[in-house]
Amino acid sequence: MADIRYNVSQLFQFAFGINMPIYITEPLLSNTPANINYMGINTLPEYYNEESKQSWMGTPIMFQASFKKGSYKRYKLNGELEIVQLNDFALPPATMFSFRRAKNITRTNVLGSNGTVKEIFGFDDWIIDVRGLCLDEPDNSAQEQFAKLLEWENLADAIEVSGSQFGLRSIQRVCISEWSENIPQGQPGVVAFQMSLIGDDPMEFGLPNYVEQ
Repeated sequence: MADIRYNVSQLFQFAFGINMPIYITEPLLSNTPANINYMGINTLPEYYNEESKQSWMGTPIMFQASFKKGSYKRYKLNGELEIVQLNDFALPPATMFSFRRAKNITRTNVLGSNGTVKEIFGFDDWIIDVRGLCLDEPDNSAQEQFAKLLEWENLADAIEVSGSQFGLRSIQRVCISEWSENIPQGQPGVVAFQMSLIGDDPMEFGLPNYVEQ
């Protein structure tokens, strides 16, 4: 019987040390698919299928995120800023996101009492840890996807984002603060990348409308 395990799980382990089993119904081989019976297997609820997009293999992409097209600032070699136009870019399907945020809390010790008095002044920025793989596709190579990612990483500007998980947390724009990449050994059609995103809230959103007297 043919091995139906997709090597994305192995690639995540090689690149990031993460054990994440991922399977597809057919192997990426030229031989005939194994005759496998999938009766009795539970499928995702319909509301997942309505929101998710499809990969080139026909599998759903859960919680896909995209960088939105627009005019962005970028430094030229002489240090001056220039405006560049970028199109929408959907992050590769094999991308994982991790969200975290801290509260701005001041703790005051109280004489003769247990514990402290907490004063909450607000929330810190959202930090999004992104780890993903650029994989060769029939009409889009891993290197082409990686080159587009570098165009976004090279910006000196906040990036508009879209995606259900970003919308759930009211994150509209992010800044790329850290970036790293590597090619797993013996995998020329794979580029692993990591980046840290910081949620950016434009200050003008919180300013009251000024009415001249």
